[in-house]
Amino acid sequence: MGENFVNFTLFFILLWEITMGNWTFLPIFVIEYKNTNLILYYFLLMININKSELVIPPTMLTFITTNKCTASCKNCCFKCNPKNGERLSFEAMKQYVDAAIKDFNTIKTLVFTGGECFTLGSDLLKIIEYGAEKGLITRVVTNAYWARSFKKTYRLLSDLQNVGLNELNISTGDEHLEWVPLDNIINALSVAVRLNITTVVSVESSEFKNFKKDMLLNDVRLRKYNINACKNIHIFNGHWIYFDEQDKNSPKTNSIISNCSGKRCASLFSSLTICFDNSVISCCGIIPLDNKYLFLGKADKYSLKELYEYQFDDFIKIWLFTEGPLEILNFCLRHRNLDEFKGNVHSCQICSMIFKDKENIDVLRTSYKEVMQKVYWKYILLKRKYDKQYKYLNYEKQ
Repeated sequence: MGENFVNFTLFFILLWEITMGNWTFLPIFVIEYKNTNLILYYFLLMININKSELVIPPTMLTFITTNKCTASCKNCCFKCNPKNGERLSFEAMKQYVDAAIKDFNTIKTLVFTGGECFTLGSDLLKIIEYGAEKGLITRVVTNAYWARSFKKTYRLLSDLQNVGLNELNISTGDEHLEWVPLDNIINALSVAVRLNITTVVSVESSEFKNFKKDMLLNDVRLRKYNINACKNIHIFNGHWIYFDEQDKNSPKTNSIISNCSGKRCASLFSSLTICFDNSVISCCGIIPLDNKYLFLGKADKYSLKELYEYQFDDFIKIWLFTEGPLEILNFCLRHRNLDEFKGNVHSCQICSMIFKDKENIDVLRTSYKEVMQKVYWKYILLKRKYDKQYKYLNYEKQ
């Protein structure tokens, strides 16, 4: 009865679409003579819809500028440290900015992260200025190692603001504080309040962590600024993902403050992300070194448009975006006659679990067609919401 209900519901939706003048849905129904039910085959829909109609364009261009960092956090997603030296040049970033905004008029935000993007020195100021001149909102993500004194911090943030910096993002917590003292975070926040720079502080979060968000909010040195009342200052518990093998197997892994294990991966198809080695990756950049599946190719060999839109030929990425990694992992486990995964870990770690296990890959290769109809149906409906958003963005840019 459930299947019949779904099929008849889809049939009436089809009639509604035709009534509204949307004929592209007409050929997506076929009759399966074995059970005389109308079955929705969305892989047939692909024949009638151009790939460009499946593409959700990015709203953000992200540069993972370097794998060099002043810190050596044990669980750094890029395994960054002071000895690393790969980085994007100013000329390369400038070229990628031009190409990205030419190919995708939906891009409104330009993000610089790392590693530690402030190790780029004057190139960071130059590329922020260039992005701002192109009308982009600019954001930097940093550990604030440079905020050693109030005077130095004021001078540097003033310079950045003058060239067009809009937002400052700071990472801190137990692992970061081993390398960058809390004094630096206080200096950065104090100056940001005075300069009215929108600032977001992400604090590593787990019940096993010693440093908590409230310790920063209640620091006596910030009381005079009344941080809680500052509308452009945001301090929150950030998800901290464990990559170190010993930490992965400890109880604290399951204590991460996380309610996103079962959610879809909304980071896919939101950012055009370019790494320090000119690689383009699918997601926001948390786990690509741990998951080669997310690499799309080299931006110095192929066009950004070609690499980004290549994702939409890949059903698994559509599935990640639509239903999330937990659904895919449990699909694989059921086919392997194993218990479903019940742990409370970050969805990015679940994504890594899928693609690091060859048996999961084998299941996906042989059985993915079982869910294609359902997933593409959900994706088409979900994409409509994004289409409305991008029409608004395009209108704003005109």
